[in-house]
Order: sequence, then C-alpha cells, then structure tokens
Amino acid sequence: MEDTNPNLILESDSGLILEKNEANDRGIPLYYAHWRIFIPSLVILIAYAFAWGLLSITNNSDSNLARLFIVVMSVFVPLLAAYAFLKYQTIRLQVNEDSLYCHPGWPKDMATEVHFPMIEEVNVKQGLTGRIFGGGSIVLLLADNTEMEIRALSSPFEARKDIIKQMALHQIQS
Repeated sequence: MEDTNPNLILESDSGLILEKNEANDRGIPLYYAHWRIFIPSLVILIAYAFAWGLLSITNNSDSNLARLFIVVMSVFVPLLAAYAFLKYQTIRLQVNEDSLYCHPGWPKDMATEVHFPMIEEVNVKQGLTGRIFGGGSIVLLLADNTEMEIRALSSPFEARKDIIKQMALHQIQS
C-alpha cells in the first residue's frame, strides 16, 4: 500500500526518474548534470603534463618525480575522469506535478522523492565555474530545517523556476 503522507522524503529504487525522451513526450521537466564536472580532471592533467614537460626540458625526464607524474597522468587522471563521467551520466532532477525526483549521481543508486509541501525554499548556488560556464546546484530548504542539495546541474535557474511553478500549482490544487 502506498503512503499518501505529503510530508515525506522517500528513497526509491523503483525507477521513478524517466528517460529523456519519455519526459519530453510527457512535458515533464528533466535536468541533467553540467559538463563542468570534468574540469578537475582536465586541470590536474594539464598541471601534471606541464610539470612533466618542464622536467623533460631540463633533462630530468628519467627522474623519480617524472615517473610519478607519468603514473598520475596515466592512472589517476583516467580514474578521476571515469568517476566524473559516471556522475555526469547519472545526475538527474525531475519536476513532477506533486514532487521532485532527485538522483545525486553515481555511486548512489537510489532516487529521492521530495513532496512539494515538504519544501520551504528553493535557492540556486553557484561557484566560480558555475558562474562562468552556467551550471550550479539547487538547494532545497525543507520543512524540518534541513537542506538538500542537488549538485552540478546544467540549468539551475530554469530548474528553480520550474520547481517554484509546480509548487504554486500544487498549492492551488490543494
């Protein structure tokens, strides 16, 4: 039996988040991760490649430090990039008629459902890269004075607008 209490935050593995095509067909707003999630991998790769290049220019390319840089560039950077790719492919925010479905991304495998009566306030948080490239996070202030953050979204201001619109429609219907 399904619980109808609107003041719940539920974790569910029942596949509540729709695929992009299905969400578009139904007119349900669905938001994905922003590509800026890959920036740390690129910065680390560039920094270590530059440092290794300097060692090569100074004829120290056979030193232990140069070998360490090669190991970092060939092992750790690809692992960091794979982690970023998995997060990029799995971060989702779906705005439904009566609730939000949020998936924080890999390694978590459960989506969280937040009913609109539980949400007190919706804010957007952007860091420097978010301001430059247009991504950010949605921060929900919940009725129990806790915060829930959905990070690295590609269109946080548009998502905030859709959440507020659906919350207003839900209040009118109630």
